[in-house]
Amino acid sequence: MAHEEQLAWEARAGKPVALVAFAAAFMAIASGIYLQAAARGADGADEYLREVDQHPTDFIIGGVLVAVASLLVLPVLVYLYRATRYRRRELMPAALYLTLLGAAAIAVVSVWRYVELTSVADDFFPFTGTDAKDAAEDELRDALPSVIQAVGLAGSISIAFGIVMISLNAMRAGLFSRFMGIIGIFVGILLVIPLGVQILQLFWFAALGLLFLDRWPGGRGPAWQTGEAIPWPGAQQQREEIERRRAEREGLLEPEEPEEAEEPEEPQPELQRPSSRKRRKKR
Repeated sequence: MAHEEQLAWEARAGKPVALVAFAAAFMAIASGIYLQAAARGADGADEYLREVDQHPTDFIIGGVLVAVASLLVLPVLVYLYRATRYRRRELMPAALYLTLLGAAAIAVVSVWRYVELTSVADDFFPFTGTDAKDAAEDELRDALPSVIQAVGLAGSISIAFGIVMISLNAMRAGLFSRFMGIIGIFVGILLVIPLGVQILQLFWFAALGLLFLDRWPGGRGPAWQTGEAIPWPGAQQQREEIERRRAEREGLLEPEEPEEAEEPEEPQPELQRPSSRKRRKKR
């Protein structure tokens, strides 16, 4: 792809991909809220299974919403991968393939989990033993077959590896600031080691939307405009640039004008050398 075509594609695809990034952040919130509402404040594993047994459709819909949220990240990461690899060929294509496989695996397992959960809840009741709570916890832990659990774990590791590699190379290519690159690396790690910090993932995808729309505070790095790997300017450089633009708007500073090329001096005509022979006056 030619240089101008690449930049034109990035500008053309940036807006719809930014909307998808916002949608991914919103859907992640919506799916979590929906599943919490479906549980209806259940206290304990046995009460949770009872809610699943009484309202199975609500939980299956929640699983579908989780799957949609997983699939929405694909256009965002594919766009970022293409922009990064154009500027930095060191980014391995495996990062893209693992991201695609990981997101697809997580989507499938998310739906499968809640379908199996409804079946477990249907078989669990009318269990009325005194150790119902412990039995319900065992049923929740073993709701998915071990093979499907392994597929889900492999999917999480795959997409985590893709996000980490893309974020690291985007930072080195100048498409990310150091702050955005580090946040992206943490987002990938948290997919494998869940610590309940989902707000970090929501912030990162919302920030990607602003970055793709060129609405990043202080402006994007020059690598977005040039199509070349140029480091993202530091905080001091950004402050100076903001102050310079503000001064230009307020008329305190004249806008910089390109220097005019100096015209070459015209060559001076050479002086005629005096004749070595002098005429002698006749006596």
